[in-house]
Amino acid sequence: MKIVVTSANSATGSILIPVLKAAGHYTIGLVRKSVALPADEVIVDWMHAPGAARALEEADVVVHLSGELNAKSERLYEEANLETARVVAAHVRARRLIYLSYPHASSGEKNYYLRTKGQAEEVLRQTGIPLVVFRCPVIIDAPDKVSKIDVLFKAPKGKRVPLLGWDWPVPVIGSGRQTMRPVYRGTVVEAIAAAVAGGQAGTYELSGVDEVTIDEFIRLANPSGVRLLHIPGWLAFGLSRVLPELSSTFADMMLHHTGSVFDPSTYREFGIQPVSIVEMWRRGSRISNLQ
Repeated sequence: MKIVVTSANSATGSILIPVLKAAGHYTIGLVRKSVALPADEVIVDWMHAPGAARALEEADVVVHLSGELNAKSERLYEEANLETARVVAAHVRARRLIYLSYPHASSGEKNYYLRTKGQAEEVLRQTGIPLVVFRCPVIIDAPDKVSKIDVLFKAPKGKRVPLLGWDWPVPVIGSGRQTMRPVYRGTVVEAIAAAVAGGQAGTYELSGVDEVTIDEFIRLANPSGVRLLHIPGWLAFGLSRVLPELSSTFADMMLHHTGSVFDPSTYREFGIQPVSIVEMWRRGSRISNLQ
């Protein structure tokens, strides 16, 4: 089949494309800027390029991965999460759509990220094309392949607190007692690949099997003795006004929206097995059968 993947240069997309090619599919990666990818075809500036519109029209399956979790304004969330979905919906003629969303996404949410993700789901659903939505919480890579989101939970190597000589602590927004069910990126890729081949259309919770607190996961992901710096919510929101790498929406996500539900029926529907992030990180080894 001809499969179009938006944000094909993302952490998930860069793993997914080789898997789809190995299954015999022709892959077209849609990206904003020129980048080397293993896709059969790469289209740059995909939000505006006529070639991207044609690719969406001719695709058998479209996998929509575009989105932004930590943007500094509502407008940026709308551009990354909602406008990208509108472009896909305007051109897609595929037999199936696959979309990565987030637990509790809803157009009625106050949180910009959850609201625009929910709105994007609705836009894609209104195309009438069979839609598979995977609602994934925090996506984690294997211990030997640190990704952008993993950095939130790992102490920077070789960095020390001036004068004190301590290893730099891991900043934690809130008490650290917020629970989450991180899902392994290899599992997400497996689920998407399986949805390309079959499974019923619908909205699926794709959370990991382990429920841990943020503090527990940080201690798991770092050497013993790691220091944690808990940042109260009020201070995190204040810092979001001055720190370019922190938004108030992201702070709200970490404080109030990390929880999700493990649903075994999702794994059964797509014939995949859950991966224990806790066991993988304890062993310190990659266990995905995709590698």
